[in-house]
Amino acid sequence: MSEEKTLLEFETDYFGIKGNKEGVLKIPKEHYTLTNERILIRKQGVMTKTLNDIELFKVKDISVNQTLTDKVRNVGDIIVISANESNRRITLKKVKNPHEVKEEIRSAAKAATEKAGISYKYDL
Repeated sequence: MSEEKTLLEFETDYFGIKGNKEGVLKIPKEHYTLTNERILIRKQGVMTKTLNDIELFKVKDISVNQTLTDKVRNVGDIIVISANESNRRITLKKVKNPHEVKEEIRSAAKAATEKAGISYKYDL
């Protein structure tokens, strides 16, 4: 059995505000970790914390959505469609360099799928 390794860590980018600094005002953030096995999603709000993950071998499609303002700021939403029964569509919100991150996820998902010995047949 192989060891899970972190490939990339990133978070939502709200107008360049980084992290939750100690103080009165805490800005809700979503933190993402891409490993060689899954995408870990940690949503940290003022009152709540949610953890979710997607196994990479279940990823079926990945796309990027950007508004004009997003393009100027080089951020975007990455939509991950998976074969996961509980949550088929997950949006990674306001990610910096979204096209580069999408390619990192795509490469990791391809490697995880091959490692799991899964192949998909496509009807054209």
